[in-house]
Amino acid sequence: MTAAALAHALGPTFVHLLHGGEDRAVLGVEIVEAIDLVRAERGDLVVAVGVRTAEEAQSLVDASSEAAGLILRRPWAELADVRRRCSELSLPLLVWSEDISWTAGLAALRSVVDVTPGPADINGQGPADHVFADLFEMADTISALLDAPVTIEDATSRVLAYSRGQTDVDAARMSTIVGRRVPREVREHFRSLGVFKRLAHSDEPFLIPAGANDVRARYVVPVRAGGEWLGSIWAVVDGPASQDRLRKLPAATELVALSLLRLRAQTELHHQVQLDQVRRVLRGSTTEQPRWLDDGPWRVAALEGPADLDSEARREVWVALCRRHGWRQSLVVDLDNSVYVILRGPRGAGSLSWFADLVRAKGQNIPGSRLVVGSEAGTIGEVHQSRSDAAELLALRLPDARGPVVAFDDEWPAIVLDRAVRGQVDRPFASPLAGLLSSAGNAKTDWSSTLEAVIDYWGEPQKAARHLGVHANTIRYRLARLAEQSPVNLEDPHERLALRLELARLRQSQS
Repeated sequence: MTAAALAHALGPTFVHLLHGGEDRAVLGVEIVEAIDLVRAERGDLVVAVGVRTAEEAQSLVDASSEAAGLILRRPWAELADVRRRCSELSLPLLVWSEDISWTAGLAALRSVVDVTPGPADINGQGPADHVFADLFEMADTISALLDAPVTIEDATSRVLAYSRGQTDVDAARMSTIVGRRVPREVREHFRSLGVFKRLAHSDEPFLIPAGANDVRARYVVPVRAGGEWLGSIWAVVDGPASQDRLRKLPAATELVALSLLRLRAQTELHHQVQLDQVRRVLRGSTTEQPRWLDDGPWRVAALEGPADLDSEARREVWVALCRRHGWRQSLVVDLDNSVYVILRGPRGAGSLSWFADLVRAKGQNIPGSRLVVGSEAGTIGEVHQSRSDAAELLALRLPDARGPVVAFDDEWPAIVLDRAVRGQVDRPFASPLAGLLSSAGNAKTDWSSTLEAVIDYWGEPQKAARHLGVHANTIRYRLARLAEQSPVNLEDPHERLALRLELARLRQSQS
């Protein structure tokens, strides 16, 4: 984990990344006071406290030259000299959000750094498990405080925790707990009452009256941090809570907010680790099959579209599409400004046939979408080659007529032709075609297209004529003129191959 990844995981509620610097691994958090400077060690993420002057801020930068990153408060982090010096040292520089307290910020920072996931965690017990345990404890605490059954939900109405003792509750609550998500009809009921709009903009708890179908009244507490809505606490009640009980809620709500922030940050870091591991496989940086990757053979495919987004945003579009149609742990990553997916298995979510059907059926809603499939990889070491084949095929920009799914197995001749042509583009020579194509007398005849059609449909003048939209006699007439004006011998297969490559080179050089 790097300082940049940490900032991305925690989000602007906690920190902002001002200067990326080098990708240095964060191994721990070190709090350093400006009046008692200690030189930071490698792996330390330095949190500066007690800074009073610009000179002290610059001294902290120098003392942190080997650190994994430096976190300062405003305005010290935004001083021009501080940022310049960090740039010279390639030191990642972060700034605390003005809306977060030291206590909450350091707690979240340490909780994320201390439980950064390793390779074995990807499909096992994740680093956020203890955060869920904390949320369940908080649900029990708030339940005792309000003397009511409680659920804690995120901003998408997904149930994260609930209190013990679920007797004397309505059917809506039981469905919510069993399904770990508020049922659609219940969400629509609350939405019609303006509940979610109020949650998104209010900090104050409020009471929802009982509704139809035995939906009991609920006390709802918005959970926010730094002005951001993170989730909510729901308590099934018979009426308004007493002021004495309500006075104790803010402290509990702050703890829930901190847990939700930690959960989001840890989940994001876990996700980043998985993406990095998939990228390592695609780059050929590992020869061992990861535990999270099903047995092969595999194919790597490049994903095109939407054209107006960067690679990270395009990845998110495809990941969302995969999840919506059943592939929850999709192996879709952005790499080198492109988006790739590792496909495996003969059928089912994540297989080549499944993904191809998905692109054909749903890709029409994604402008410029196309699946470009590489060669088959039987071992982990061959996955990199499959990715290279997909990337090379993607770079050819084959005509749309090829369809939304383009496979290496079908298009490998185009790659061979492109490789041969690229080797000759910058090395022109006086081929027999030069005089034929430049002659003023031949300006009315598209010799390039004619020769390409004749060679591509060799021995089948009717097909060549249909391809050009002319009569077969026209093809025969042009071949007779060619024999008179050029020394090319189309009966020689080697000359036909050389001629076809030269035509491709000329087209590429003119484009």
